[in-house]
Amino acid sequence: MPMAELLLAALLLAAAPQAAHAQQAPIAQAPAAPLAWLSGRWRGPGATMGRADEAMLEIRPVLGGAFLEFSYRAGPFEGRAFYRQAEGANWRATWFDSRGVSFGISAAAEGHVLTSDWGSPETERGRTVYRLADDGRLHVIDEVRRPDGSYREFARHILSRAE
Repeated sequence: MPMAELLLAALLLAAAPQAAHAQQAPIAQAPAAPLAWLSGRWRGPGATMGRADEAMLEIRPVLGGAFLEFSYRAGPFEGRAFYRQAEGANWRATWFDSRGVSFGISAAAEGHVLTSDWGSPETERGRTVYRLADDGRLHVIDEVRRPDGSYREFARHILSRAE
């Protein structure tokens, strides 16, 4: 066998275990099912820091279904979070926004309510509650955590499905 063919055969044999491993790797399952009630496009009125505005929220599976992306905009503010189901009704996410801030999120779903606790001592701490009302509208309430552990609401929007 000529040297070039031997070299090619050696390279193919070396790559075979990696190719086989890549084919056997599990495909990420879409996490959308547990939060199917929340997925889609939403839009509606509300207020941020006492100023009337309109919010838009889109929640969709991304990156091969491994994450749910929450894209949010209210007035000039824009943010995105990438949620991944942790265990049972618990979720983990990372938030990025137009202020240049990012932080972790720990969330829990119960029925048609998703409560997301966010932030860190280095940034700020708070929570966002997404609650689907009986009339089909989505209530989104944002609160910041005060030093004494209490919460102060800074934004509230009532969103309807936007098709």
